[in-house]
Amino acid sequence: MQNQTSQVELASEDAGAATGGTHQETRQDSGSSRIADPLKTQANIRPDQEQAKDATPAVSLKQGEILDSQASDSLEQAPGTPAAVQGRDSNVTTVAQAERNQESSTSKAPLPVWRQGAQTQAPTPSGQAPRAQSNTGDQPIRLFQSAAFRGNFNALPKWKRILSKVKGQLQTLGSCTSAKTCPPGATSWQRIIKQARGKERMEQLKMINSFFNKWPYRLDQDAYGVSDWWATPQEFLKISGDCEDYAIIKYFALRELGFSKDELRIVVVKDRIRGIAHAVLAVFTDGDAYILNNISDAIFTHGKYRHYIPQYSLNEEHRWSHIPVAN
Repeated sequence: MQNQTSQVELASEDAGAATGGTHQETRQDSGSSRIADPLKTQANIRPDQEQAKDATPAVSLKQGEILDSQASDSLEQAPGTPAAVQGRDSNVTTVAQAERNQESSTSKAPLPVWRQGAQTQAPTPSGQAPRAQSNTGDQPIRLFQSAAFRGNFNALPKWKRILSKVKGQLQTLGSCTSAKTCPPGATSWQRIIKQARGKERMEQLKMINSFFNKWPYRLDQDAYGVSDWWATPQEFLKISGDCEDYAIIKYFALRELGFSKDELRIVVVKDRIRGIAHAVLAVFTDGDAYILNNISDAIFTHGKYRHYIPQYSLNEEHRWSHIPVAN
């Protein structure tokens, strides 16, 4: 990828409070390491990568120290550990099989949609995911082989809190220029958004996914002092977070790049292999649903994750409950 070097430099600049995570698991990302998902059974789930690579130590800087030789200003940053950007492997059968193998082997863009105001788009029929445009017909995508039923946010106060804060935060992150007033991570946010603008959609997904995966994984109890916390973009850039926090910041980064809310869903799933809850970002584009996952820089379609059972999904407008259906 052409932007791989600049993204590594960009991520290495961040050196704020997020280095305080306690649960550590090494990712196998082509010569890099970071604190990954607290699931203890695998690192990177790229199917064709079974052997662990030599790990590069994470940058160790005190809070507020700057490491950005190319930045035009000096802003406080959140930490990042370089990780290689990986592409999609079309030869793999399922991600679940890859995980088992690993365990056994040891031009200025238009104004972002988010800033165009509250423009409500008509919901898709029956609350289903967007329809796949393909030669096989116009059919709704059954995310992770499930039927979806649309509801509201009454049971999700943490998500409502984020929605109440995020518009102002994104405006600040995107426009601030002073080291005295800008929040931690603002330079990194501005640069990755600038680099990704104008790229092909799949390239944007790879850039956003791999970039934010460089932040260290941190349990909510360690990072925020509570058992369950959903972080806003500013909070993630400063402190980092766990699986849903990666999905949240990727969601809003793609919104800044022009993806509509109807094309994006944060999905809470049950991982049948590891028997735990997990969260990912689903992106509906090019006639399929692509998954941005904090445990892998690779981008796969939802059909590769046959071991994921969706519990519920959401965007800025709706929440969906999911029920598995037969293939």
